[in-house]
Amino acid sequence: MQYCLSKSKVVDNWNILLESQDDGCTVATILEVPNLQSVDKTKQGAIEKVRQLLQERLAKAEIIQISLPKKTHENPLMKFAGVFENDSDFQEIMSEIRAERENN
Repeated sequence: MQYCLSKSKVVDNWNILLESQDDGCTVATILEVPNLQSVDKTKQGAIEKVRQLLQERLAKAEIIQISLPKKTHENPLMKFAGVFENDSDFQEIMSEIRAERENN
């Protein structure tokens, strides 16, 4: 079974979650389409039913991809960058720290 997602992608395999219920039935869920589920007394029956549901749905559907612009996340500390650029006291302190590090 192959389903076309786009002109360049073909899906051969779908992931199915199988869950056993207290009454002995099995629930099969297509993980890529979570609202596609079937229930049956056997695992194989649940798989076959969900496979049929998926085939029916894909026969009437189209899967496309969309792109969204990436949101840039600026580091919140960047607003403090350069705050001490013209502070002579800060430059003196940094020089002392640098000298101490070099000597140790």
